[in-house]
Amino acid sequence: KTPGAIAVRFRWYSTAKPEIVFVERKTHKESWAGDVSVKERFTISPNEVLQLLDGTYDMKKEIEKMKNKNKTTEQIQSWIELASEILQIINSKQLTPTLRTQYMRTAFQIPFDPT
Repeated sequence: KTPGAIAVRFRWYSTAKPEIVFVERKTHKESWAGDVSVKERFTISPNEVLQLLDGTYDMKKEIEKMKNKNKTTEQIQSWIELASEILQIINSKQLTPTLRTQYMRTAFQIPFDPT
């Protein structure tokens, strides 16, 4: 991976049919240089995934939903910027889904130690 490389991912956490899908942009940073990779994401419903990929996703409808949920202007603006940038990446690079991975994850942790 090169510094600044971007991955766009659609993620859900369930073995059943998902109720929400996370649209995620991960920007790679060099950990050896003390930088931390950045994950930014928002949620959509599963039936909106194809709309997002083919460019027919209705951002205005989502903005209205956010206003109805009393989201702040800053939250809405942040969502608009991220969603617009991800849509621009998908469209300009003509991205299409190429791989799906599925796995079970097990994490081991020392009791009473959140690190």
